[in-house]
Amino acid sequence: MKRILVVDDEPLIRQGLVAMLGRLPYDFEWVRTAGNGQEALERMQESLPQLLLTDIRMPKMDGLELCRQVYDQYPLVQKVIISGYGDFEYAQNCISYGVKEYILKPFTPTKIGDLLNRLISQGNPALSISKYEDLIGNIAESVWSMRIEEMETYFEQLKTYCLTASRTDYDFVQLLKDCLPMLKKRLALKGFHPVVGEIPDSGDHLRYFEQLHVSLLKIIDELALQRGGQDLMLKAKDYMDAHITKELSLEDTADYLGITPQYLSFLFKKVHKETFVQYRILKRIELAKKLLEIPRYRTNDIAYEVGYENYPHFSRMFKKVTGVSPLEYRQQLGIK
Repeated sequence: MKRILVVDDEPLIRQGLVAMLGRLPYDFEWVRTAGNGQEALERMQESLPQLLLTDIRMPKMDGLELCRQVYDQYPLVQKVIISGYGDFEYAQNCISYGVKEYILKPFTPTKIGDLLNRLISQGNPALSISKYEDLIGNIAESVWSMRIEEMETYFEQLKTYCLTASRTDYDFVQLLKDCLPMLKKRLALKGFHPVVGEIPDSGDHLRYFEQLHVSLLKIIDELALQRGGQDLMLKAKDYMDAHITKELSLEDTADYLGITPQYLSFLFKKVHKETFVQYRILKRIELAKKLLEIPRYRTNDIAYEVGYENYPHFSRMFKKVTGVSPLEYRQQLGIK
């Protein structure tokens, strides 16, 4: 139990609980406070606790509603109600939201110590191997389908799961250590065998998480290239060059190649080191410069010729790329 959030609208009670926790023989990573349920949820978005100690009656959002939302959003966070005798029956309504412990006011260091001892001895009943495996499976499917944003979402869920399911930094790393082998095994079943190596244990649990994230991105790059990414993106460039004067969209090009727009956008940038839009702009400006070198062409006509609907837009883009307007470019060439 390394991270604790204390929620109560009375400052003295918050301060008293923090002081009592500080006198206990535990090495807490942090003990933070909030004055109501709404503030507590904001704190949890910044950094997730493993244990929530909350009062019942508070302004803006009471403890019952807080426990309900935490149960829905962060099911592995353990919840304890701080209750007066008059609120005890009301507090029992929180049972359906995963609350299994109560601290009746007034509380003492002994009560708080006994509570933590019970929670630690119980371990984390919410720890679910099937949940962990489901998250790995979701990440694997996202990687295989090149749905990068979806993969990032599942990976953040994995981090949240491991943080709340771990009592120590060591536990956190041990959970994450199973991620890469399980992911590679699932991808191997689909015929893809990533060569990315194992992650060295630096002793820093958050650093390990970052390295795991980098490994996932390397696997995606490896998979993209194995699927013929370079040849496919050369084909994409050829198609764009042939239609550079038309209003060719990312979706049009992806449809021609038989892939999704998201995959095209991701792969194009990986292979060519520039985005689809950046390449299209540069090719149009390159063509415009060649036409500007021919005196008989009017600048307005050139704008339409290279795919721009109006001259002002063309002029802005030309100056953004070259540093000069189309007219200034011609003047540099001695063309009036």
